[in-house]
Amino acid sequence: MGEWFAVNDLATAVLTLIVIGIFAVLAGWQISKRHTERRVHLVAVAALFLMAGYLTHLWNRPVLAQLVPVSSLVILANWLPIWGSFFAGIYLAMTCVNPWRRGFVGSFALGLCAYSAVQPLLGTGPVCEADSPSTADLQFQTTPFTCSAACAASLLRLHGIEATESELAELCLTREGTHWMGLFRGLKLKTEDTAWDVSVAAFDRNRLLQRSAAPCVLAVDVDITGFEKGVDHGFCSDAGHSVVYLQRYSDDCITVFDPSPDFGVDHWDHRILKCIKRGVTISLIPRDPTSPESLLTARRIAAAVARRPRSVAYANAVADRRW
Repeated sequence: MGEWFAVNDLATAVLTLIVIGIFAVLAGWQISKRHTERRVHLVAVAALFLMAGYLTHLWNRPVLAQLVPVSSLVILANWLPIWGSFFAGIYLAMTCVNPWRRGFVGSFALGLCAYSAVQPLLGTGPVCEADSPSTADLQFQTTPFTCSAACAASLLRLHGIEATESELAELCLTREGTHWMGLFRGLKLKTEDTAWDVSVAAFDRNRLLQRSAAPCVLAVDVDITGFEKGVDHGFCSDAGHSVVYLQRYSDDCITVFDPSPDFGVDHWDHRILKCIKRGVTISLIPRDPTSPESLLTARRIAAAVARRPRSVAYANAVADRRW
């Protein structure tokens, strides 16, 4: 049942977006046909303002995981094809435009909408090594693109849920990287029928520096220009990175597990934290905080994190491998 749903949640989401897009085209067509040119322009401007509001306040933001809390969020949170279909419908019904031009431009716009709707599904995922290295619950990445998948597997293992890097790379729709909504999908599918659910929040340095902060995945973009000149920080300028937050280490430092084999268990102090320009935290929360299973797992995680080695050298010795 789980495997069936893991495939069909995306198919259902794409079909839902197509149906809504068709209604949007018809709505735009009817508005353009039945109303005066002035009123059509007013409606189009209002729609543009709504789309601008979506782009500035909702697009790619964690609040979408609360509005659309389903595994197919990566598809259903993209509302641009709906607006594009609406505007295409308005344009296709404009009799003042040459029919051939209307047909070409309208079809091209609808094609772009269709591409935008299915774009997260295109491409092929990386091939992970079967005997990938790990330190107990913590999983190292075996390809340059699977840091998020490895972190997701680590977080699930910490919560007593079996998971592998290759499995999560597939569920998270990893290609040349992983969008946080894909990471949300993988965790959402793996926690189905368990005591845990998935929570997404915007990156908050102060919250992570609290003693009560629980392990989570940090998917962040780092501004490398903020580092002092000559510092070997290890971050790429054109790519985000994911790590597992383990615990607060000091007042201005946190302990993380970096799945890159060159790092492992590491400390991020204020010099790194201040360079994070944006990001999300993805954690597992108990469906019933008072259930015995949730309480026991929370204690086990706290004990496991407290026992983690605090040296990069240890993690590197366990991994002892490069790309």
